[in-house]
Amino acid sequence: MASGSRVMNNVYIVEPIGVHKATIVWLHDIGLKGVDSVQPLQSLGLPNIKWICPTAPTRRVTSLGGEETTAWCDITKVSESMHHDFEALDNVNSFVAGLFSSEPEHVIKGVGGVGLGAAQALYFASNYAFGRVTINLKIVVGINGWLPSWTTLRNDMYSAFGTFVRAGSLILLTYGTSDDVAFSAFARICADSLHLAGFPIIHKQCGGDHVMNDLRVALPQYLRL
Repeated sequence: MASGSRVMNNVYIVEPIGVHKATIVWLHDIGLKGVDSVQPLQSLGLPNIKWICPTAPTRRVTSLGGEETTAWCDITKVSESMHHDFEALDNVNSFVAGLFSSEPEHVIKGVGGVGLGAAQALYFASNYAFGRVTINLKIVVGINGWLPSWTTLRNDMYSAFGTFVRAGSLILLTYGTSDDVAFSAFARICADSLHLAGFPIIHKQCGGDHVMNDLRVALPQYLRL
């Protein structure tokens, strides 16, 4: 395991080497583990951010023919008509919220991820707007992800008091790095649905290395670190 990190109950933690100003829970993609996120996040060289990298449970995944692997929820083929495993998504939301429970009140809080982890992070953001997540969330980062329940998002925004205010207080950074044209188009549709629902979102289509370089600059800028 990389220096400057530790593990507790299969949750890998990258400690800040400077003054602790922000904590971001980072969710890995399907088939990976929390430890796989440690080195890429450390390579960003952001001294004021604490990264919490949990490992998803092992479950059977429909899109993989029922194969067992680490995944935040079950998924079918990623498409506009895909089935969403909301029970698992909601359980992970509660789990992620619990990871913030021991974080200092004054510290900025965010959630991010890659692939299925990005989908979970964006779902967490939508539930924050609905008032279902009580964490004082500031930023959400999604790389090669999509938004579960994107088709009903705009109508659902009217279901709870203060929804648009909470949504407007967030900073959403999403990136598309996939060469799959169909998936990239779907990710763009999801980003547009977030924008139309009142979320201030910045979506970029770029290569993997460019994403990390952009995050290295964007996170301190938007979080004022």
